[in-house]
Amino acid sequence: MHDGPRDLAGVEHRIQSIESVEKVMRAVWALARAQQPQVEAAAAHSTAYLDAAEAMVAQLAGAPAPLESHEDVLWVLVGPERAFCGPLARVLLEQLPAAGSVGLVGQRLAAMAEQLPSVDARVVFRVHGAATPEDLGPRADAVAAAVLEAPHRTVVVLAPEPEGTQLHHTTLLAGSRQPVAEPVETLLPVAEVLEAAMLEAVAGRLAVALAEALRAEVRARLIASEAARKSCETQIGELRHEWRMLRQGAITQELVALTSGRKRGWHS
Repeated sequence: MHDGPRDLAGVEHRIQSIESVEKVMRAVWALARAQQPQVEAAAAHSTAYLDAAEAMVAQLAGAPAPLESHEDVLWVLVGPERAFCGPLARVLLEQLPAAGSVGLVGQRLAAMAEQLPSVDARVVFRVHGAATPEDLGPRADAVAAAVLEAPHRTVVVLAPEPEGTQLHHTTLLAGSRQPVAEPVETLLPVAEVLEAAMLEAVAGRLAVALAEALRAEVRARLIASEAARKSCETQIGELRHEWRMLRQGAITQELVALTSGRKRGWHS
């Protein structure tokens, strides 16, 4: 449990230090637990509407053509914004395709990418992610602006799956599309309808990706804080046992010293 012998004061100080950490972990867990329902609802909201908007774009302009090369692709990876979410940031970064430019959304994600030279050299922008559900709209606008400033033929958004940490791919902007077999009739000019549908699909998909990343981050924080709290409780239990042993040893020494003193008094 420790490298060498400790006295009672040292053990008491160690217990107090770990108890302080344990209180912080309880607070982190409680905040994440309170935020989870809001994040889950935000991630689920309007997904059906977005699917309809993207289907309309595909009907008007054709489905995105299969990627022939990753060289001219901008991968927009959306990950954790804040720290203390376990290995989530690294797990997401390890799933990036080996070629193509990278845009990072989330400060914790960006900080982890700096430790990976093969990824960091490909990054063209870093922007903040969402820390709360209220951030989703403004942060989606900021990501969209960053994407437009780093134009590529194809932009693919990578965000965590609803269950787990595996990434799913969503083509945000397609460099080319497959021909439309049967064009849809529209009351307004096709170009006008298509532009409106694409704006809805792009803005909404970014907001959903941010929400999915926030959901994964909150879940990871719950797991990390719970594990840290349990570790603190284990250490505190071990230290309290050690404290009792040291205390008993100190009492025994005091009794021996008192007994020895009395015996010397009897013989003097």
